[in-house]
Amino acid sequence: MFDRTAFWSPAPDWRHARLEGRGLSIAAVTPPALWRLSGTAVPSLLASLGVSRTIGPREACDDLPYALRLSPDSVLLACSAAAAARLQRGFTAPGLAQTELTDGIVCIDLAGPGAADLMALAGEQALGTAAARPQESARVLFAGLTVAVMLRSDGWRLHVERPWAPALWRWLAEHVAITS
Repeated sequence: MFDRTAFWSPAPDWRHARLEGRGLSIAAVTPPALWRLSGTAVPSLLASLGVSRTIGPREACDDLPYALRLSPDSVLLACSAAAAARLQRGFTAPGLAQTELTDGIVCIDLAGPGAADLMALAGEQALGTAAARPQESARVLFAGLTVAVMLRSDGWRLHVERPWAPALWRWLAEHVAITS
């Protein structure tokens, strides 16, 4: 049997993963809890957790909790450990599906004046130049991978599925080296 591990980028230690380039700081961050919520009961659940709106890739947010709009009835919720405990106890409602994704998603913050250039290089959309669109999905193509993107006051946060995170990290490392 062939060893296929040589074909994949090794995963960094996400707790300490950092890249620095000219005008750009990239770091893996860990929100306390991430959940995928779907269904018609999502708005009422979000309201009970203190989330007043869902956000797309052009709407700024810096604090927990936040809910990234993935589709009309589906969000990626980042929340506190207390809110996660409530969800784990089994918040149920007709028309609601929930899945914990805390260990399945890696969050990567892009910060600094060079973040906009990197977003423009990697993305198919000009996220930094247009006004927010109320129904736009936070899920976009970034460096050829599907990620959920959130605008922050100092840059962007990327939410990538853990199996794809090492490939994205390698792409980021190569492009930070190019721009440094």
